[in-house]
Amino acid sequence: MLGLLGAALAGIVVFAHDRIKQNALRHIERTLDSRNDVAKLYFLDRLGKYEVLPETLASSAAVRAALQEPGPASRHEANLALSEIAGGIGVDRIWIMDMEGQVIADSRWKSLDAIIGRNVAFRLYFQDAAAGRMGRFVGVGSTSRTLGYFLSRPVIIDHAIRGVVAVRISQPFKDFEALLWKDWEARERLTLLADANGILLMSGIRAWTFRSIGVPEPDRLAGLRRSLQYGDQEFPSLAMNPGRTIAPGMRFVEFAELPGKTFIQKAYDMHEIGGRGYLHADAEDYWPTVAVQTGLVALAAAALFLAACFLAERWRLQAKLVEAAIRDPLTGLHTRLYMQEWLHDAINAHARHEERGFSLLLFDIDHFKSINDTYGHAAGDDVLRGVARLINSCVRTEDLAVRYGGEEIAVFVRLAEPGEVIQLGWRIRDHVAQSGIMTSHGLIKVTISGGIAAHAVGETAAELFERADKKLYEAKRAGRNRVCSQWEPEGSGMRP
Repeated sequence: MLGLLGAALAGIVVFAHDRIKQNALRHIERTLDSRNDVAKLYFLDRLGKYEVLPETLASSAAVRAALQEPGPASRHEANLALSEIAGGIGVDRIWIMDMEGQVIADSRWKSLDAIIGRNVAFRLYFQDAAAGRMGRFVGVGSTSRTLGYFLSRPVIIDHAIRGVVAVRISQPFKDFEALLWKDWEARERLTLLADANGILLMSGIRAWTFRSIGVPEPDRLAGLRRSLQYGDQEFPSLAMNPGRTIAPGMRFVEFAELPGKTFIQKAYDMHEIGGRGYLHADAEDYWPTVAVQTGLVALAAAALFLAACFLAERWRLQAKLVEAAIRDPLTGLHTRLYMQEWLHDAINAHARHEERGFSLLLFDIDHFKSINDTYGHAAGDDVLRGVARLINSCVRTEDLAVRYGGEEIAVFVRLAEPGEVIQLGWRIRDHVAQSGIMTSHGLIKVTISGGIAAHAVGETAAELFERADKKLYEAKRAGRNRVCSQWEPEGSGMRP
């Protein structure tokens, strides 16, 4: 009997020990997954809002004129237009290239680091766009020497590619890298973000940037150096010593430059920037959990407590993520991410039932940059919130108001006649112009301009936005503080 009881107790201990290890590992994996979800949402939010910018720029009159009618006057106008757009939406640089890769206009044309006259044909973002594709490129700026996100698009005139327009955004990378540094310095939570070639773009440890994980293939290394994707970096190898695999996709690792520390590592695809993320948990968070659990009762109590805490935290985090995904935190309007799902359903419904059409009203705050320059960004945020509130108060519950990006707000109106849609556009314009916005600097009077387009069966969201955006620019050119629609002659923008 004693032998049987001893064998049974030994079996329970072995079983409990195995279950404790599984639970501890699962907890770490879920924590890493949650950190990865937050990182993905960050890049989706901070970079995704610029996805349509190259397409909008490629259709602008100034860009097309600079390529179609090259000359000092047209290029000067393009420089002015690009500078105004870049300053208004917070991107580093916007530039135009001809089909030889020669930069002919630059939003930073007045700066010492202007790139007008440079040839960038060797850059991958140019090559992709010149071949008719949308270019997405993470690399170091040729003048700034800092990491940024490049978006490029061909400019098509008369069914032929006549040039390329490109945009560079670096602030989201700087902000994210600062968060990684802080996470490592404060809590020693290590995150590595690498490109598809295994080159570290950013890390919790500053000195590891542009190290290579493993040995890059010679052809890929040569391509990186030809394109100057990361400038003149040498890509020294990161001394990472992988240990045994403890679960699918998870393993122990050690770093020669961090002696005495062992990590549990899990790799994730980061499609948002075309790379991979390597998230780490300290192994000291794993082994003690396994070692200290000595009894089945203690195991059950601890497992129940940890499971309850984890589920509550997971529910809270998921709720916050869902809210952040569908509501803009500054204005309270819906986000572009939510808009994409809404548009997908609305376009499909319109394709099935022609009578279920909808219209797009695209608004932009007039002279918003001067508000920021004069009163500061805090007052600019007050203006954005106030305008969003005023617009939303005019919108029916079955319609949708979206912060489209920067100071642009999109309103989608279902099942309305052209006259009703135009009336709504002018009613919103009047409401904003007459109300004024209370800010920390007092009451500020603002106006908005709008462009209206009705969705046509078979039309894509990008085509609808392009038509509404043209009408918005028409309203701007006609003097601002007005609404232009597809049903009115060009340049009218007259009150109905």
